[in-house]
Amino acid sequence: MSERRGLGIGGWGLVCALLLAVGCSSKETASKAPPPAAPAKASPLSLTRSVTIPAAVVSDPATAQGSPGVLTLSEGGDDELPEGPTTFDVLSDGGFVIADPLRQRLVFYDPSGQFRFDLLIHFSAERVRALPNNALSVVRYQTGERYIYQADTAGQYQAPRLATANDPDPDAADAGVAKLESRTLATVSAASSPNSETVPVPVRFDAVGEEMVSVRRLGLDARLRTYVAIEAAFPGERVDVRTIVRKYTGQGQPLAEIADIPLDYFAHPVDEFRMRDGVLYQLMPKASEVRINMWDTNSRP
Repeated sequence: MSERRGLGIGGWGLVCALLLAVGCSSKETASKAPPPAAPAKASPLSLTRSVTIPAAVVSDPATAQGSPGVLTLSEGGDDELPEGPTTFDVLSDGGFVIADPLRQRLVFYDPSGQFRFDLLIHFSAERVRALPNNALSVVRYQTGERYIYQADTAGQYQAPRLATANDPDPDAADAGVAKLESRTLATVSAASSPNSETVPVPVRFDAVGEEMVSVRRLGLDARLRTYVAIEAAFPGERVDVRTIVRKYTGQGQPLAEIADIPLDYFAHPVDEFRMRDGVLYQLMPKASEVRINMWDTNSRP
């Protein structure tokens, strides 16, 4: 009987030594396990630079005269908001094209904001995009019709034609699919395609007292970084909304965050943001100027 009672003190010491060598002590192993990683946070970014373009408020935009390089805004009134430049895009050389709908034209500027030329289109543009072949995609206000302005070898724009399904639509490509799941979680992804599978990027928002009220996808860069605009507000009778733009990896890790975006527009544009080569551009109409603010996110690759 005594031979079957178990190991003696010396035997147990040997067994424990062997088991500890392979990590059998659950209590000791748990104490040595690393703590769970904290959720990744995006690095904050500040404004890089701004370009200023002259603008003027006029009482009657239909009869407005003056320098072609000056953009036009209306006065507004008690029951109507001021109107002005609605949309813009960044050209391949870093210059800008800005819609001046009150004078039914598109106005072109160089990267420093110096006037180049204007293009009379005879309707109010709601959206304008520069296409890879230097053509322009222009959406007409109210009707939603999309026109293509092809450029010839000399850079002169030809008479417009209606866009077809074969013409690229950068607005639809950049917007993709965005879904607000809750006040703290959203998902964004590229538009579905028959030849590719899109993986949603989770967008989590955690700020004391604030809630997400909307989310927009701004596009994808060459390194497959996704850019997202978040509108957040404190719930209550008075809604003060702020906008945050984030840059995400394809796996949903936030890399950079721009939280100091000014929103004191004189006239609110339809398209306030553009992403180009890792730079966020903001179109900001003021009463006497139109400012294009820029944040370079490339320091957070």
